[in-house]
This record gives sequence, structure tokens and C-alpha cells, in this order.
Amino acid sequence: RGGAYLLDVCLPCAAAKSIDTASGQRIEVGEKGVSKFVPPREGERTEMQVIEMPIDLLQEISSIRVHVPQDLRSSDARRQVAKTVQVVHERFEKGIPVLDPADDLRITDESYHKIARKVESLEARVHAHKLHKDVEKRDRLYPMYKRKIAIVQEIAVLTKSAKAAGGLTFRAQLKGMKRVLRRLGHVTADDAVQLKGRAACEISSGDELVLTEMIFDGAFNDLPADVCAAVLSCFVFDEKAADDAAPRLPEELMRPLEVLKDKARRVATVQAESKLEVDVTEFVAKFKTGLMALTLRWCRGAKFSELVAAKDGTKEKGKTDLYEGSIIRCIRRLEELVSELSSVCKVVGNVQLSDKFAAASTLMKRDIIFAASLYLEA
Repeated sequence: RGGAYLLDVCLPCAAAKSIDTASGQRIEVGEKGVSKFVPPREGERTEMQVIEMPIDLLQEISSIRVHVPQDLRSSDARRQVAKTVQVVHERFEKGIPVLDPADDLRITDESYHKIARKVESLEARVHAHKLHKDVEKRDRLYPMYKRKIAIVQEIAVLTKSAKAAGGLTFRAQLKGMKRVLRRLGHVTADDAVQLKGRAACEISSGDELVLTEMIFDGAFNDLPADVCAAVLSCFVFDEKAADDAAPRLPEELMRPLEVLKDKARRVATVQAESKLEVDVTEFVAKFKTGLMALTLRWCRGAKFSELVAAKDGTKEKGKTDLYEGSIIRCIRRLEELVSELSSVCKVVGNVQLSDKFAAASTLMKRDIIFAASLYLEA
């Protein structure tokens, strides 16, 4: 019944037709809410009753087998069982022998013996525990332990629910990202990757969506290699420098910078319209111009000492207050991005633009910034 095995067990029960509760109230056996059979108290008259119980309440099985009547519905047959059980108890004063699975049932499976040894070890630990003998303390702590287990289980359920809710959030973000890719032409309505999507997959050193838009819209086609490098510096420069720390931008960089901001604004707008949490203004502002003029001068052959301002508080025209280490780190990252875009252009078949990015990489890779070591010989 319900996937559990049930046993019919003949047990000694109280023969009285009523029981006394802890509060002193007498309740008739068989009343609503009271079991029909109750365990006998010490010195109380008993009678055997056949009770149905689940098998998981069975703790041990005796190796002693006695013959009982086939029909236990009559009280005489149950009294005969009670006498037989009493005789067995009198014969085995030291305790009724328990059925041994190895000796009596001849179980030789090693896995069983391993489990049996584990059970014996756990039982020994239970009996050796100080709470096993301290019944009062055990009765006081056990409800608290049960409460702790219930809290732990509740935490597990809530954690699982939180993960499921997080999955729903990520699922919504995934849908928004897919909408962005469809609107920008990276994938089709059937989620088939287009040439634009293949190009974006090859970019890892900068914002792949904005860079792909600029490449496919021809933003770099009419620009010289050094200007391309200067524009791309906005994708790698992340220093928190003041507005007056960077040199003033030359006119030839103003127009490409506006194109970059327009593409970034379009990408951010599409993301916002696709229900992604994007602030358009903040997204555009993350492309900082602090390295543009410096990169342009570096690509045109300026010395490193001509780019960095003196640390005595004076600042010359065309120089920056950025730390030398920050400049080297950013230009090295910029060179990685430019080389990456050269490979991307080969993938999409734009050989001319690929050669332009390769030329920009060559312009940058020189002098102390790309030296193998700072310990140079004179």
C-alpha cells in the first residue's frame, strides 16, 4: 500500500477499555483521535492484539521460530500466542537470540558484510555518546535538532528556488541578447550565424558589437593607418584620468570620434530596446579619448620622452600626465586589438582593410614600449 510493505504483528496491548492522560483525564479507548490499541503500562493487565504496521518499524528478527494458530481472530488463540512468547522469554533469560544473516541465512556477499560492519560501528558510536544515557538532556535537545534539520532543508529549498529564479533572469537576458544580434544582423531570424556574426566571434580585445558595426559600415576605409590606431585606442583605454590630463585632440580625429560615438549609441539603443539593462549615456562614455592624441603621435614617430610630461608639476603642450606604465600597457593592448582586427578583416574578405590594420600594428611596435627588457645596453 503506497509503495510500503505492511506486517501483521501480534503485540501485547493494554486490556483496559480506557486510558489516563498526563493531565489526569480518562479517555475511552476507541474514541475519535485515540488509537484502538495502546501499549500496556507496568503492572497493567495485557491482551494480545494483531496490529498492522509498516515494515520499517521492524528492528530485529529472532532466530527462534514458534508455531502459532492459523486464525488469530479469537481471543483464545491470541492468549495461546501470549503463553508461547512467555515460555520463550523464560527459556532465554539472557535475551532472545537474534537472526544472524551470515550464520543463519548463509549470506556470503562481501558488500553485505561491509554494510553490516558499518551499522555495528554506528551503533557503537550511538551507545558511546554521552546523550545516550542522559535521557533528560537528550529529550531537551532532540526537538531543537529536529528544528535545525527542518531549517537546513528549508534553506536548501529556498536556495534551489533562488537558482531557478536566477535561471529565469538569465533566460530573459539570453532572449534580449538574441534580439540584439538579430537586429544588428549578426544572426538571422532562425538563429543562423551571418558573416557579421562570424566577424564578431573573432574579436575578444574590445567591444565586438561596436567594432563590427564600424568595420562593416566602412568607418575605417578612408582613414590612414595611424588615425585608425588612434580611434581604436578608445576601446582599450580605461584609465580614470581628468579631462585636462589628455592633450587636445587634433581636427583629423574629431570626425572619426563622432562616428565611433554614433555607432556606440546605436548599439546601446538596440540593447535598451531589447530589454537589456544598458544606460546609453554611460555606454557611450566608456569609450575614453585620453590616449587618442598620444597614439597618433606615437604612430608618427614621436619619442616616448616627448609624450610624457615631467613629474615636477610642469606640463608641456602635447604631453600627458598619464603614468608611463599605463601608457605602455594600453598601447600593448591596442597593438593586440589592431592585429586581431587585421585577422578579422581577412575572415570577411576585406584584404585592403586587413593590410591597413597590419600597417598600424607595424607603426606601433617600436622603441621602449615593445622592448623585450628595460635593461638596455647603451
